Amino acid sequence: MTSPLAKQRSRWRFDDAVMFFCAGALVLALSGLGVMLSLLLQQAKPQWWPMPIYEWTHAATNTAVLGLPIYRDDSALLVDQGALEPAETRLIRLERQGRDVIRSKPESAILVQHKIEGRILGHYKSLDVDTLELATRHGESYRYALSDVDYWYLPNQLSSFEQWSIASKNVLRFLTQGLEPNSEAGGVYPAVVGTVVMVFLMTVFVMPLGVLAAVYLHEYAGDGYLTRLIRTGVHNLAAIPSVIYGVFGLGLFVYGVGGELDRLFFNDSLPAPTFGEPGLLWASLTLALLTLPVVIVATEEGMSRIPRSIVEASYALGATRAETLIRLVLPLTAPAMMTGLILAIARAAGEVAPLMLVGVVEYAPTLPLKSEFPFLALDQKFMHLGHQIYDLGFQSLDSSLVQARVYATAVVLFAIVVALNALAVALRNRLNRRYQNLLR
Repeated sequence: MTSPLAKQRSRWRFDDAVMFFCAGALVLALSGLGVMLSLLLQQAKPQWWPMPIYEWTHAATNTAVLGLPIYRDDSALLVDQGALEPAETRLIRLERQGRDVIRSKPESAILVQHKIEGRILGHYKSLDVDTLELATRHGESYRYALSDVDYWYLPNQLSSFEQWSIASKNVLRFLTQGLEPNSEAGGVYPAVVGTVVMVFLMTVFVMPLGVLAAVYLHEYAGDGYLTRLIRTGVHNLAAIPSVIYGVFGLGLFVYGVGGELDRLFFNDSLPAPTFGEPGLLWASLTLALLTLPVVIVATEEGMSRIPRSIVEASYALGATRAETLIRLVLPLTAPAMMTGLILAIARAAGEVAPLMLVGVVEYAPTLPLKSEFPFLALDQKFMHLGHQIYDLGFQSLDSSLVQARVYATAVVLFAIVVALNALAVALRNRLNRRYQNLLR
C-alpha cells in the first residue's frame, strides 16, 4: 500500500515534469524566433555590409574570375562578376576543384555603384577630379564620371571603422531612397511609407467598427440562437483565406462603391476612373474587414472578464446603462482592445494576396501623401513591403542578384511590425496600470 508521503512525492514529480515541459516549449519558441531573425540578418548582410571581393585563378589554364560570392553549397559557388560582364555570363558557377583553383583578395579590387548600370566590379586604376578609372579582369579600361556614381570603395582595404561607416550609410540609404532603374540599388522608403499609412488607415476603420460590434453582441444582443449563430460566423471569418477578402474588396469596394462614387461625383472625368480602380482607401477597407473578427473577439472577451459586481455597483449608484458602458465598461476593456489591435496589425502588415487586387503596385511614382486636407491620396495606388518581397523574390529575372535585398526588405518589415506592436503594447500596459485597481 502506497503511503501518503509517497503519493505526495509522486505529485511533486509530476508537477516538476509539467513545469519543465512548459519551460521547454517556451525555450523552443524563443529559439525558433532567434534562429529566424539570425537567418534574416545573415542573408541581408551583403545588402548593407561591404563584402570582400575575391579573385579565383585556375592554375592550369591561368584564367581568372573577379567577383562577389552570393551563394554557396557543398559542390559549387555562385559568383556575381558585376555589370560589366554580359548579362548571360554575369553570374558564374564555380565548381570546387581543390588545389587547381587559387583564391585571393586583391587590394586593387573596387566596387562602384553606378546610377544606371548598377554594381560594377573591377580593379582600381586612377581617380581624377571628376572621373574614376578602373580595369576589368581582361585588362580593359573604363572611365566613369563621378556625377554618375552613387558611391565607390575598395572593400579589401577597409578598416573596421570604415566598414561600419559604409554599412551605416548603406542602411540609411536603403531606408530613405526609392527604387532605382537597376534592382541592386535604391531603397524601400516608398514601400515603408505605403505600409505604415495603410496600417494606420486600416486601424482607423477597424477599431470603431469592431468595438461597436462587440459592444452590441455582449451588452444588447440576447443569448438566443441568432446571436450564437452570429458569434460562430464571426469566429469563422478569421479562418477565411485572405485572397477571398481581396476578391470581395475588388467587387464591392472598387467596382461597386468606387464605380458609384465616380458616377455621382466624378462624372466629368469618366470613362477614366477616380475611385473606381484599386487604391489606398479600398486596400485599407479590405484589410479592415479581414482583421475585423480579431478585434470583435478580443474586445468581447475583455468585456466578459469584467466582474458583474462592478457593473451592478454602478447601477446601484444611479448610473444608466449607457453611462456605465461609456465610463466603466469600455475603459476597463481598453487593454483587450489593444490586444485585438496588436493581432490586427501583425496580420495586416504582412498580407500580400488581397492587396495585389485592391491597390498595391510594383512601382508608384509618388507617395500616397499630399499637403492639402485630407493629406492622403486615397485614390492612389501605393507600394507595400510585403509585395516588394514577393516581386523581387519571385518576379525578378535574376533573383540571385537581389536575394540579399529580399532579406533586407523582410528585416525592415519585421522591424516595422515590432515597432507598431510595441506602441500598442505600451499603450495597453499603461491602460492596465490605470484601471487595475478597479478589478481587485
